[in-house]
Amino acid sequence: MIKEELLSYIKGGRKEDFLKKVLSILPPSDDVSISLGKMGLYEYVIDRNGFSLIQTAEDEYLPYLSSNEKRIEFRQIPKTLIDKMDYVNVLEQLKSILEQFGGRDKKYSSLAKEVGELIEALRH
Repeated sequence: MIKEELLSYIKGGRKEDFLKKVLSILPPSDDVSISLGKMGLYEYVIDRNGFSLIQTAEDEYLPYLSSNEKRIEFRQIPKTLIDKMDYVNVLEQLKSILEQFGGRDKKYSSLAKEVGELIEALRH
């Protein structure tokens, strides 16, 4: 079961394995991602394709935001960001995504339930 595997990664401090398992659970959509955190102009996210660095900037003359995405490896995420990563926050984002897709495919509903149980266990 997913819950036990994720819990073993959390207890073992295996953050890379934890994140790789989370991204393997994500539904096949390019429209979803999980934020690991922001540092300055950069946001580090995971999606079904792996790890990304997103730079967002507000255009000086137009009321638009622009962003650039760059694919990165886990080792390129700043250590300070990884050290302060909040497992519960990552799991809450995952649960929300799984619930959105639960109406289309029941397997995502059951995964969302498992993730929810893990979140409750981590909070207590």
